[in-house]
Amino acid sequence: MLLVGIPLAFSIGCGVPEESSADTADLVLANAKVWTGVEGEPFAEWVAVRGDRITAVGSGTPPDAKKTLDMNGRLVIPGFNDSHVHFASAGGLLLGVNLLDVNDDEGFRQRIQAAAERLPKGSWITGGDWGAYEAWAMGSEGGESTATQYVPRRSLIDEHTPDHPVLVVRFDRAMGLANAAALDELGIVSETGILKEEELQAALGSVPEKSFERRMAEARGALLECRRWGVTTVQDMSPLDQLDVYDRLREDGELTCRIHFSPSRLSDYEMMIEKEWTVGAGDEWVRFGTIKTHIDGIMGGRSARFFEPYDDNSPDVPNWRGGWREFSGDLEKFEEMLTAADAARIQLRVHAIGDEANSIMLDILERIEKNNGTRSRRFRLVHAQVIHPKDFDRIGQHEVVAEVQPYHCTDDMRWMEERIGHERCKGAYAFRSLIDAGCTLAFGSDWPGTNASYYPVNPLFGLYAAVTRQTINGTPPEGWFPEQRLSLEEALRAYTYGGAYASFEENDKGRIKEGQLADLAVLNTDLFETEPSEWLEARVDYTIVGGRIVFDRSREEG
Repeated sequence: MLLVGIPLAFSIGCGVPEESSADTADLVLANAKVWTGVEGEPFAEWVAVRGDRITAVGSGTPPDAKKTLDMNGRLVIPGFNDSHVHFASAGGLLLGVNLLDVNDDEGFRQRIQAAAERLPKGSWITGGDWGAYEAWAMGSEGGESTATQYVPRRSLIDEHTPDHPVLVVRFDRAMGLANAAALDELGIVSETGILKEEELQAALGSVPEKSFERRMAEARGALLECRRWGVTTVQDMSPLDQLDVYDRLREDGELTCRIHFSPSRLSDYEMMIEKEWTVGAGDEWVRFGTIKTHIDGIMGGRSARFFEPYDDNSPDVPNWRGGWREFSGDLEKFEEMLTAADAARIQLRVHAIGDEANSIMLDILERIEKNNGTRSRRFRLVHAQVIHPKDFDRIGQHEVVAEVQPYHCTDDMRWMEERIGHERCKGAYAFRSLIDAGCTLAFGSDWPGTNASYYPVNPLFGLYAAVTRQTINGTPPEGWFPEQRLSLEEALRAYTYGGAYASFEENDKGRIKEGQLADLAVLNTDLFETEPSEWLEARVDYTIVGGRIVFDRSREEG
């Protein structure tokens, strides 16, 4: 059964169009401003496509085609390659409920009621993470935080959710709220619906798994969001069972975005070896070869690992410097597993946030290269969020890909200087310094974010953040540590070619040139001729994947 609120995508086959004569293109985008991403030849006026590949790019009179679209001067760019998404979580948030920016009764009630209207009777409404932006409002650059802490009540939602068990949590997971239907299912008596500690954990563990039909509906919603914003490839770290969803979508002709899939549990490297999921495995629609793991936590939860204590530690934990993650608690074993995966030709991508975590990862990388030999491994330092000054020179001595998310910079600045102080923030989201050190930047969104933040998949927000280093409200006026700002071309390259290079796919993706896959985005705004503030309101008019138009805004908006 299709869940309400997420329409079926129109059928998109994954093969090539019917055969046409050798000298006739299937599709031409004419009268355009084409940013090719090719060094030395950055602009053209038309693109010709035959089958799923670009056959020619040029200026002047375009070639004949079975179908020609007049771009009327609109900007055509390579399709965005989002190097870092959690696709299943994003779909769940779109179809379920997002409470990250909710701190009041009316907002809470409205969001829960809307989710109940989207979902069939009997569906659980979970997650939510209310209150994440209560201390610092969305778009804030920091400063004084709000001391209040919003607490909802089941009476707000019971009458609106009689057929939907609700168990949502606060962003810090220290509190949850259950409605009457959920309390009945769980066998819990609570007048307020507020659950904490062991009772909350037991309740969360009792929530039934989602049906396959619901997961398919969530994926359809996420695919629509991707093509709405010109995203033609996502590099995903969902649970392994998400592959069943991708297989079904592909069989049904609904897969409108290419997937580079990366297991996110380090111990899965043995399974990857058995399945031969080494670099380059898979095909142009679903590809493998990379494994993702973590060395430390996140800034939002104050679990990122630093050389020195956090500046905002409470008196009872004055020396707190952050912690480790699942496998990195035993750093010796952690390194052994990474070394074994690398020896099997599995590409490594490791989440590292704090300056000590990033430094230790560079130490490990140096030993991996010594033990397993020099080759093009394109080690992916995920987030590379705060780099110690001594490590910038060292990072350039290796073929490191900095898998970074520029929107993090403008969202996280609300707490960064409070957490680690101004001086350490000089090495935070240091995109210019990373490029100067010799890193390749691969931009992504981290969509849908963490339990403390929401990160949109819209790449225009990422471009804005990288070029301005301002919040969405335009502050601070000169940008946060403005010396780290990038040019528009550098940011576009990181969001197109950078992601392709990171996954060893630069011969197929990331530029508009003959022989590349015809994955394209057409914008209604010329980014090169407008102020960055206007990019936040820009829209994608067409998204093209493999030569097929998978999104046409004029049709979507009637």
